[in-house]
Amino acid sequence: MKFDRAYLTSIEEDIFTEGVRQKESLGRKIIGIYCAFTPPEIIAAAGAIPVSLCAGSQKPVTDAEKHLPRNLCPLIKASYGFALTDTCPYFHYADYLLADATCDGKKKMFELLERIKPLHLLQLPQTAETEESYLYWLNELKKVKSLLEDFTGNTVSDEKLKEQIKLYNACRDATRELFELNTGEFPLLYGREIDCITGARGFDCDIPARIKELKTAASIVKERINDPAFIESVKGKPRILITGCPTTNKKLLDIIEDAGGIVVAMENCGGLKTLGLRVEENDGPLEALARRYISIACPCMTPNEGRLKIIGDIIRRYRVDGVVELTWQGCHTYNIEAYQVRECVTSGHGRPYIQIETDYSENDIQQIRVRIQAFLELMGG
Repeated sequence: MKFDRAYLTSIEEDIFTEGVRQKESLGRKIIGIYCAFTPPEIIAAAGAIPVSLCAGSQKPVTDAEKHLPRNLCPLIKASYGFALTDTCPYFHYADYLLADATCDGKKKMFELLERIKPLHLLQLPQTAETEESYLYWLNELKKVKSLLEDFTGNTVSDEKLKEQIKLYNACRDATRELFELNTGEFPLLYGREIDCITGARGFDCDIPARIKELKTAASIVKERINDPAFIESVKGKPRILITGCPTTNKKLLDIIEDAGGIVVAMENCGGLKTLGLRVEENDGPLEALARRYISIACPCMTPNEGRLKIIGDIIRRYRVDGVVELTWQGCHTYNIEAYQVRECVTSGHGRPYIQIETDYSENDIQQIRVRIQAFLELMGG
């Protein structure tokens, strides 16, 4: 089985078709979300369908720049541009938006986005993992629960929340188990394949089916350990960890693997940073959700020492040879924190590190390629 962009496209098409069918025939509401801090479990417990709306395309950026500054993060511009032009089918079908007050750029963009669709902004506390932050976030989630009950007409009971918590935990477990196929002596998955298998963007309308897809893919990949040709093809390739901003655009991922590296792990949003966090299933469901989501190691939180620990654990478990930090232009939170990450990687773990600051355009591809090739040569690639 081939895990490439065509594989990803086929999954996304099926998900989109099913999501639209459930909206039109069953009357299910679709709720757009923009960040890992928003618990999809609450949305699903309200009978609605969560959909991720962060964008990775350069196409709508020019339109977005009619309202937004050019030196803003491309993820923010692309997400807003798709909304402004109504050219993203997922945004088009969304009935309501839940957004998080993370970075300054997103917060101010959401003020403009609210002119296009109804939006509720969750006031994310900026202090990491304190009891005060937890209680504050719990109160925000209570507001979301009440809002969704009013919007959908469905009661969000503890039983429904517990059911969704178990489903999403199982999905995270299945995704993490796929990543862990790269912890052995020989990595069994290229980063592009991980992205294709795990990166299906769209409506969360059938989590059990998604879990089945992940487990099927894992069972196929496991057989590669018995394929001498595959093992020979990955032997000796530098094992790379991508950290930093979300890999919403695949430019850097493609350059690394085209140059002869193999991305064995991704720490960023949607990667191992969030997959290692399960929701406690034996606590009060809303309280458990608040504790899990407020503990995400995002640079918008301070201090953010948890991210350095996660990176160190990945370096050891995935036998990482070098770390590449992706920073989208205009993302000050990740760009400033990159200094601490460089210290952690080079001084703390003795691995080479490189930071790539870029946007969604293709203008700097050759420059990045030269830098990555030189970086891989440091590790014998």
